[in-house]
Amino acid sequence: MIELRRVAAVILLFLGVGVGLHLLMDPLRDAGQPAAAKAMTLGVGLALSVLGIISGFLIARIPKERIDGVTEHLQDMARRGTVGMVVSEADADALGRLGHAINRYLVSVKDEVEQSHMTAKERQIQLKVLEAEKRHVEAVIHAISDGVLVMDAFGDLVLTNEAAERIFGFTFDASSRKPVEETISDKPFLELLHEMHETGLIAPHRTVEWIQGSGENTRTWRVILNTVVEGRKHNRVGGVVAVLHDVTKEKEIARMKSDFVSNVSHELKAPLSSIKAYVEMLLDGEAADEAEAKEFLGVIAGETDRLGRLIKNILNLSRLESGLIPANKTDLAMTEILRDVGDVMTSQAAKKNISLQVDLAPVFFHVHADRDLLYQAVLNVVSNAVKYTPPGGQVSVSAYLEDGSVVVDVADTGYGIPPEDLDRVFEKFYRSRHSAGEAAGTGLGLPLVKHVVETIHGGRVALESQVGKGSVLRIYLPAVR
Repeated sequence: MIELRRVAAVILLFLGVGVGLHLLMDPLRDAGQPAAAKAMTLGVGLALSVLGIISGFLIARIPKERIDGVTEHLQDMARRGTVGMVVSEADADALGRLGHAINRYLVSVKDEVEQSHMTAKERQIQLKVLEAEKRHVEAVIHAISDGVLVMDAFGDLVLTNEAAERIFGFTFDASSRKPVEETISDKPFLELLHEMHETGLIAPHRTVEWIQGSGENTRTWRVILNTVVEGRKHNRVGGVVAVLHDVTKEKEIARMKSDFVSNVSHELKAPLSSIKAYVEMLLDGEAADEAEAKEFLGVIAGETDRLGRLIKNILNLSRLESGLIPANKTDLAMTEILRDVGDVMTSQAAKKNISLQVDLAPVFFHVHADRDLLYQAVLNVVSNAVKYTPPGGQVSVSAYLEDGSVVVDVADTGYGIPPEDLDRVFEKFYRSRHSAGEAAGTGLGLPLVKHVVETIHGGRVALESQVGKGSVLRIYLPAVR
């Protein structure tokens, strides 16, 4: 049988010589070929011919036992998964030198593979750390009550929290990044994001005010914008982070404080101006006689009382709202409070020829309340009913039980309140123009009633009214079972 090495030698010899001669003859056949190409082809052909002859000669000279030994050694390394010497260090022939070169190459490959495995493990550890940090950051962002939006350098929404989803009315899927325009439709807010992305290198931090919606649904947001700067020289905007804080209530409180100061100033100015005018007339001797002087003094006394009532109501309401007046709640009968209020208001109603009827039910409905505060609230309601009812009218007070609540009805046949004023009469200092000229008032009585009933006692106040026919104000308080 012809040995394998002899066959390999013949194949390499014929292949190298054949291909080499073909390349050597090719420039002779194509005379129009460039000189550089001819030289290249001749060189390659000559090299292949020489390599074919040498390889065939070397393989033919290698003993079969040496080749078998190397083959078994390579197979053994493949089974054990190791890299070692494929030939002895003492071998100095062609096969030995080739083995030494292969060995050095295998060792270098093994070192590179091991280094690659170490690098891969380090990258896996770093990736796990980054994923843990990302989950931690996402948990923190989702726990924030303010809305948070993160946009990347390409204008895609990459991170948000539930508060932001409620603000803009969308559901964010972290697995699918979408352009922010496909998620948020509010153009003014989108302009804020894009403007921040364009000017982020110049002004990386901005705080702006954004108004969402209109009319009764208007909300005001304080938007804190920050840019994420990337690059070695920090010369590239990598994204924009927006944090939205709802300042609607803060704006409303500021407006209410401003209105309160303005209204107090106006209410204090009127009686003070009147007092000052009559005092000046007395000083100038404009009172013709003692009777006219007494009239001037009577006006001054009345305006002084009005000023005192106004200050007292302001202080009482302020103390109630700030919690400075503690509520001392006990179980008490509502009938007793109505009887006390009726006794106080009967004489005032009689002066205006108004019929005051207090229906005291035989059953004592009990509530858990502060007696003084509740008495003041009911007294204010009945006093208003008498004040804004013309002479000859009627005011009735009654109490009954409804759905677990003690209801106090105060009905009158007074001037009534227009529909557009029904929701505003509980605002501080607000007085309906329809009845403001019929009686003096401060506009603080009903706000005090509402605060005492709803905030302090957990009840409810309802008002029904028709212009020219009268009003019915109902106080609902939880009944004690």
